[in-house]
Amino acid sequence: MARTKDPARARAALDQQIRRIAWLRGTGPNPFDYGQWDARTREVLIDVFGPESAELQRYFEAAGVRGHLPGVRGQAENMTLNIHGQWGIRGRLERAEVVLRALAESLPA
Repeated sequence: MARTKDPARARAALDQQIRRIAWLRGTGPNPFDYGQWDARTREVLIDVFGPESAELQRYFEAAGVRGHLPGVRGQAENMTLNIHGQWGIRGRLERAEVVLRALAESLPA
């Protein structure tokens, strides 16, 4: 559960990241913009739930898998992520949105 002292502010920060998903999809999505969004999302999750939290791990499993999976370039290897496919940006955004909505709803309004 949240370590934050202000659940309403934490929920607003998560909601902002969720709203940016539509904008990202509209940009193509652009890998540079996605990278910035992902970094900010991780910052928010660490601030709200903690660096060793199950919530951060849940997000990472949905959207942050690194390494050389079939058809995947990216994050840790200093190459842009693919856009299509299960581990492309669109697939990551789809899974991230589900996780972030559930986490936001778990916080008191």
